[in-house]
Amino acid sequence: MKQKRRTEVPNAIFEAFGFTLPKSILEEYQTGSSITDFVGGGRILSLKKEHSYQKAYPVMSGVPILNLNYPCMPVEKHKQVDYVLKVIRKYLKDTLMAFQKDGDPEMSETDPGFSYIQDILKPYQGELQVGYADRFSGDAAEIACITFCLPSCYCIRLDCMGGEYIYGGIGMKRKRQDGYYFLRGNRSQKARVESHIIDLTAFLSRVFLFTGIHQIQASVGLPLVQNIFKDYLDKEDERIGTGAPNPLAESIRQKTPLPLKNLFRTYTNNGREFFCLNEYTYLLSDALDILCRVLEVYLDIRYENRHRSEVGRSIATAYITKKNIPKAVHGAMESTGFMDYFKYVEFDEEVDLASVKTIEKEFEVLNRAYFSGKAFKDVTLRFRKLGKHKASGLYYPSLHTLCVDIRCPSSFVHEYFHMIDDQLGDLSLEVVFNRITVLYKEAFLRHMENLDECIKGTLNGKSKYNLQYFFRRAEIFARCGEIYFSRLLKVESSLIKPDLAYAYPESEELDKEVQNYYEELLVKRLPCCGLSEAV
Repeated sequence: MKQKRRTEVPNAIFEAFGFTLPKSILEEYQTGSSITDFVGGGRILSLKKEHSYQKAYPVMSGVPILNLNYPCMPVEKHKQVDYVLKVIRKYLKDTLMAFQKDGDPEMSETDPGFSYIQDILKPYQGELQVGYADRFSGDAAEIACITFCLPSCYCIRLDCMGGEYIYGGIGMKRKRQDGYYFLRGNRSQKARVESHIIDLTAFLSRVFLFTGIHQIQASVGLPLVQNIFKDYLDKEDERIGTGAPNPLAESIRQKTPLPLKNLFRTYTNNGREFFCLNEYTYLLSDALDILCRVLEVYLDIRYENRHRSEVGRSIATAYITKKNIPKAVHGAMESTGFMDYFKYVEFDEEVDLASVKTIEKEFEVLNRAYFSGKAFKDVTLRFRKLGKHKASGLYYPSLHTLCVDIRCPSSFVHEYFHMIDDQLGDLSLEVVFNRITVLYKEAFLRHMENLDECIKGTLNGKSKYNLQYFFRRAEIFARCGEIYFSRLLKVESSLIKPDLAYAYPESEELDKEVQNYYEELLVKRLPCCGLSEAV
């Protein structure tokens, strides 16, 4: 039979003649196949929202060099480098001393100190070999033990230095500088027997530092931390051709520890070549500077997590809805205009409902004028008394709850910026906010010199509202948000009135950065953040 020729007619032809074609039927799910693939999505492993502060903390605290105790970190940058190096040296020395039971300095491959040193030097296991030596291990070992006044000491073969041995001890009775020592009176020796003595703690602290830098780069993926390494490499790229190659920069590019040989300096004396541990080089200075910048981020993250944890455990249950709320107040809660912008709203029974109406109107005008009319439908808003908290406002990141004291609504905008910081993914930890953080701290410290001695004592002390509190990145984010509104935009509202004038330092350079950042945030980023639009 002769078959008819068929021609496919495009749907557009039918539509041009006014015919409406039925919509295509969705493919039926086949039992046993992947539902994830069927709906065209990726496998969801967790519904929990990860925040940068929470996510970065356990990773960074797992890096040994970051987790040391830095109890009195200087605020001044030029003092931080020496301080950090002293902390590292003291930590290593105290740890090794603690391994020597009952003050017995005898060393062997079975003592925990030996294993501890091996662990520190593990990244360089291809460049050295760790051992121990007593007076009977050889002439060089005998010289070392006599020099240290110890029955035994550690010996390290440096394959990177042509197989030379270095000797060091912990708890030696006499301090000795690095160098070569020999026995002049040993007549049985036909030639002078030499032993290289080294400051073991200084050597280990440098290894600990450079391997720590490598571990941070390899394990901490936080953009704010990785940007520190990028900044260093960018500066080195600018000086290419102006000096010798930078081994530290090369190791960062290659993501490997700094080669061990860079810890030593070679020199010639009486026609012979010697080597010693570098006391202080630009490599050491650069590594310490990188570490100090990372420490600033880590200590802030640690403090912020501790602060949020303390707020969450607070005895004042400001985030729990009260029982037996009066009907009139309950009705106002359900009909308030704030419900267009928040998940749930609570009023204290003592709240003045007439005043709330005024606040509602002010917030709506403020929100539509500056916050793109955005609604945060994951956040609960509570107007409560916060006397036990000794604060006029609070934001609980873990509970997505914003609390404002009914006696002080001017804290609203400050807490609102804390909320924006949290809800948009910890903006205060982003690289683009780094410049404001630096300028704010500099301006704060500069103006702090003119403050009353009593206030200085509080800021330098250990109370809640000290420098560490004001220098939290999250706190700087909220206060600079207030600076943007009150000082730059000249906004007047019941919802904003910065207190503690010294916490809002004046600086033309800071104001310029604040203007650029918050204008970009509120005009461009916030409208595109995907939050629910206000009704």
